[in-house]
Amino acid sequence: MRTYISCLLLLSTFFFFSCTDDKSHLFTEMDKSTTGVNFQNTFFEDGPLNVANYIYFYNGGGVAVGDINNDGLQDILFTGNMVRNRLFLNKGNFKFEDITANSGVDKMQGWCTGANMIDINNDGKLDIYICRSADINPKMRTNLLFINNGNLTFSEQAEKYGLADSGYSTQSAFFDYDKDGDLDCYIINHSLQKYTAGVQDNPAIRNEYNANFANKLYRNDNGHFTDVSKESGITSNVLTFGLGIAVSDINNDGWPDVMVSNDFNEPDYLFINNRNGTFTESLKKCMDQISLYSMGSDAADYNNDGLVDFLTLDMLPEDNKTQKMHSGAENFDKFQLLFAKGYYYEYSRNMLQKNNGDGTFSEVGQLAGVSNTDWSWSALFNDYDNDGYKDLFITNGYVKDYTEMDFMKYSVDRLVRSMHGDQVEAIPDYIKKMPTNFIPNYALRNKGDGTFEKANDQWGIIKPTVSAGAAYVDLDNDGDEDIVVNNANDFAGLYRNNSESIAQNNYLKIQLHGDAGNARGIGSKVKVYCGGKFMYQEQSPVRGFESAVDPVLNFGLGKNSTVDSLVIIWPNNKMQKLTNLKSNQTVDVKITDAPGEYIYDTVLDKTKMLFTANASAEIKHVENEYNDFTVQLLMPNFLSRQGPCIAVGDINKDGLDDMFFGGAKGMLSAIYLQNETGGFVLKQEPAFAADLQSEDVAATFFDADGDGDVDLYVASGGYEFAENDPLLQDRLYINDGKGNFSKNANALPQMLTSSGCVKAGDIDGDGDLDLFVGGRVVPGKYPLIPRSYILLNDGKGNFKDGTNDVSPALKNMGLVTDALLTDINNDGKADLVVVGEWMPIKIFLNQSGKLNDASASYIKFASTGWWNRIIEEDLDGDGDRDLVVGNCGLNTQFKTSEKEPMTLYYKDFDGNGSIDPLLCYYIGGVSYPAASRDDVTDQLPVLKKKFLEYKTYANATINDMFTPDQLKDASVLKAEIMQTVYLENKGRYGFVQHALPLEAQYAPVYGITVIDANNDGKKDLLLAGNNMWTRIKFGRYSANHGVLLLGDGKGSFTYMPQYESGLQLKGDVRGLALVKGKASYQVVAGINDAPAVLIKPSK
Repeated sequence: MRTYISCLLLLSTFFFFSCTDDKSHLFTEMDKSTTGVNFQNTFFEDGPLNVANYIYFYNGGGVAVGDINNDGLQDILFTGNMVRNRLFLNKGNFKFEDITANSGVDKMQGWCTGANMIDINNDGKLDIYICRSADINPKMRTNLLFINNGNLTFSEQAEKYGLADSGYSTQSAFFDYDKDGDLDCYIINHSLQKYTAGVQDNPAIRNEYNANFANKLYRNDNGHFTDVSKESGITSNVLTFGLGIAVSDINNDGWPDVMVSNDFNEPDYLFINNRNGTFTESLKKCMDQISLYSMGSDAADYNNDGLVDFLTLDMLPEDNKTQKMHSGAENFDKFQLLFAKGYYYEYSRNMLQKNNGDGTFSEVGQLAGVSNTDWSWSALFNDYDNDGYKDLFITNGYVKDYTEMDFMKYSVDRLVRSMHGDQVEAIPDYIKKMPTNFIPNYALRNKGDGTFEKANDQWGIIKPTVSAGAAYVDLDNDGDEDIVVNNANDFAGLYRNNSESIAQNNYLKIQLHGDAGNARGIGSKVKVYCGGKFMYQEQSPVRGFESAVDPVLNFGLGKNSTVDSLVIIWPNNKMQKLTNLKSNQTVDVKITDAPGEYIYDTVLDKTKMLFTANASAEIKHVENEYNDFTVQLLMPNFLSRQGPCIAVGDINKDGLDDMFFGGAKGMLSAIYLQNETGGFVLKQEPAFAADLQSEDVAATFFDADGDGDVDLYVASGGYEFAENDPLLQDRLYINDGKGNFSKNANALPQMLTSSGCVKAGDIDGDGDLDLFVGGRVVPGKYPLIPRSYILLNDGKGNFKDGTNDVSPALKNMGLVTDALLTDINNDGKADLVVVGEWMPIKIFLNQSGKLNDASASYIKFASTGWWNRIIEEDLDGDGDRDLVVGNCGLNTQFKTSEKEPMTLYYKDFDGNGSIDPLLCYYIGGVSYPAASRDDVTDQLPVLKKKFLEYKTYANATINDMFTPDQLKDASVLKAEIMQTVYLENKGRYGFVQHALPLEAQYAPVYGITVIDANNDGKKDLLLAGNNMWTRIKFGRYSANHGVLLLGDGKGSFTYMPQYESGLQLKGDVRGLALVKGKASYQVVAGINDAPAVLIKPSK
């Protein structure tokens, strides 16, 4: 028996050491019995405090790391909510000693949240600041400051230092906001449950203030802290639910700015430092959209461009089932009401704000692959594999998921029963019925191209947990960052980084030694130049959620063994540069050795930019109010906001381009004459007034009647009309030779189609200009295919419908958005290229006046997409015409391919006379309907009985929703590609697809023009677009601020940053028009429901 027991002990010992010594993954989770770290943040749900009366009951605790005894090893503090804080002394080699009992950090417990280590009294020893919350007794939630006594014990002295804040605190951050040499303190607090809902009915509530919920800024006045929040411009209200804080020099002016993540409806705050002791809240000025339920955050340069980017975390899951179990009705109208009442554009997903360097950010989280990480808390950018690119670790999970839709339905039923006097279960029993959300944390590897890939399996992050605060820290001083995680109802996670064995990359660690008032150099900037790479970090230990990370900065160098140069810019603007540093060492850098001074350029010099972009005071588009989703609830996007269209031509023969600017329904279209200085003057055109109620979505100037001047064709479109509405009739306006127009009411056949484009060319070879008119949509019946037309000119400006004669296939070819009449095969005849939504790129060759489909010979890739715009130009200098085609882009929830296309099933499924479009796309290898159960059953009430519970719908595919008999006569459209593309013309071999820079995929592209932006004789591309009017589920596509791609003349393009191009286009750009003037040119951007923007060369 003893032998048997001995064998078991040997086997278990072998198994244990095999697990802890396992280096087959980037990380190894270390066992508590080896490390001695046995902290467990346990929640006790049967007491008076619970999630029913404190909504942040399960938010979890934090982690702070720092060397409290100056032995060169980083120690660990965990905060406990309902258990005591624990402090572990690092003894080396992943061995820790629990010194909590003697240290005193657990003597005044309460509900502890965020933690920070800071040398508050400048004695060279790290002190500990701990935030508290939850308790209704202010004394029990007063924040704690533990002063380091130098003998591994601490004394609580928050009151003495003026930091005994009694708000509902989440976290603190210490930094020198006024650059006076000492560290000030910012504290984020949060509101309570009563303020989580109902804000749309009472927007004035944002003017109410409660100090217990408010953000606080404490100025360090010679060692004592004074609340200067009000006079410093730090704003808060009773809707402030501060959960995350990031301090960084966002605008690179040398002064620290503050970003605060707010849960629920109150927007996040971006406080820009005014460099005079005050801040200005500037989020709406800088960011297009933000997370709705913002939680943890991080600020870091993820793409190595030297600019600090920003990430907020939210709750959007990755998998379809969890998404559906947390999706109710979209409430599009509610969101519009909130927007109208001053709340910002907030959507429930992680948001990665890429810094454009011009004071604005582009939100690119979906494109980057970081938007869906479930109920997420801590975001930590760090180069975990030391390859030179910052990866991303995200904690997530929740103990009791009361937001799950079936449970919410049960909760409403329970409340109704209670209101009717029926007996319901007690709160503890009610809480036990709540679902749980245990999932692995996310490990996202930076691919170095602006995107991330999930690396959980490779990195060994596979254990399902509920995790909150976390910190990265090099616990064993081996040059890679380990991870410490505070888990709920489980032991803390310690993950040893095995990068030295797995990746075998090199590193450089930087230990900063600042001056007396800021010993760790908080706010310092460190730049590393190595092997052609540039890397940038700021010393700002408070990151993620309720946590503070390693104060020693670590740079991964990849395979480079030498650092070319290391530049440190200290908070007082002192600067030093070290060169030719060997890798795999810790460099101690002292501010006293900094000889130089760094001069910040605090003025954005627009004269150094290629373009100026200014809103026109005279030219403005005004959209009529209309909600497409009230007609067809399940449409993917609005189609009533397609304008303005712009047409360019010299109408008065003065050698200057003039412009037609199309108006929305009820808004007058206009012609603007260009003067010699490049300005525009409105020309009154009485002929337009009769067509005021039409919506002008496309137009072209061309010589219709052969008299030598340009006439005007205007295509009517839009969605806010009845099918076959007379207002959909297109119009032809004849030029009298002097720039005056009159309508020729008999020039066109009846065309009661909502059009998408019009193009002129000599199709039948008779010497006059014919027209292609593409049909965009059947109003109220999306996505039924509308009519498209070939209009043949009799030479006098009279047109007949020649579609059947020229190309019957064009009549109902698709939802056309744009086209080209161009000579594809160099035979001197006008061929036709057509693009559209849910359409492949179609090419029709002109053969004796007939347009025959030759797409298969020219387009040899899966090309169905959501195409918006197409242009032609010789971009590679070989003498033929290449194509650039604007698509939806990649910054979306749906990822498409030939193998996994997005599909749209449509028919009148319930027989009520309306078309029901059902959008589906792949998640995890399976195609699911995009709509939630509530939205589907609102559109199709016949499905309610089939899906009584959300869980029955959560994994339903289109084949589960309908029988084969119901689907057999349904039509299906597909989209296989979402990228905006450059197509190189290879003559008879067709067009070859080439990728454009990633920035071209930030948002849908509706405007493309070719210019020589930098005057190098090579053709460049200017792309613009966006689409704000889409599903709440998808958010606003708004990251394109005007993308300038510089060409090399050989078909390759490079993105020019916004701070160099000068482009700051905001809103839904629906067209770009190149307008030539007397000595130069300008590009006019037509923006839906906004003034036009005039883009002019700076020099």
